[in-house]
Amino acid sequence: MQARNVNGGYSRDEYNKQTSSVIPQILIGSGIREKYFYDNENKTYTDTISSVEIDVYYPGLGVQVIKMPKDFKIPKNLEDLSEIKLIEPEACVVNRQLYVKAKGIK
Repeated sequence: MQARNVNGGYSRDEYNKQTSSVIPQILIGSGIREKYFYDNENKTYTDTISSVEIDVYYPGLGVQVIKMPKDFKIPKNLEDLSEIKLIEPEACVVNRQLYVKAKGIK
């Protein structure tokens, strides 16, 4: 999603401002993607998982990648495009690009 304003730092207020309280829907088709730690000294990614990502659709706003803890699993009772609630969502804006993270989903 394209961010509305240029700001910085993760916060709950920024998440609410950017999503306008739209109820997100999970996109299960792409599944969970693993993100790996980056070794700055060797300029390469390690084999250690740092977090995972899922895709979520915000009706009227678009698709957003959500960063989740590395042990996150999609609940088995969810279907594609099920409405979800993010647990402790936060967002930040960098160069008009929106980044969102959460602790989980309900």
